[in-house]
Amino acid sequence: MTTTLRTGLAALVLATAFTASTTSALAWGCIAVSEEGSYGYSYSYDDEGDAREKALTECANRTTEESVCEITECDEND
Repeated sequence: MTTTLRTGLAALVLATAFTASTTSALAWGCIAVSEEGSYGYSYSYDDEGDAREKALTECANRTTEESVCEITECDEND
């Protein structure tokens, strides 16, 4: 999967997650992507650190031990 496609997919997932959120309070969401193209995301977290941790954990669950997951985007949305 190309980097552009991965980034686009990750942005789409995050946008969809934020749109589906029904909370009116500010909430954090993040996207993590691995070198091999696996991804993880989070949404509706009160704390940015918790949102980052969830996205990284989800990404790590979908990737091999040899690949590293990194946060590519975090946003606070209302």
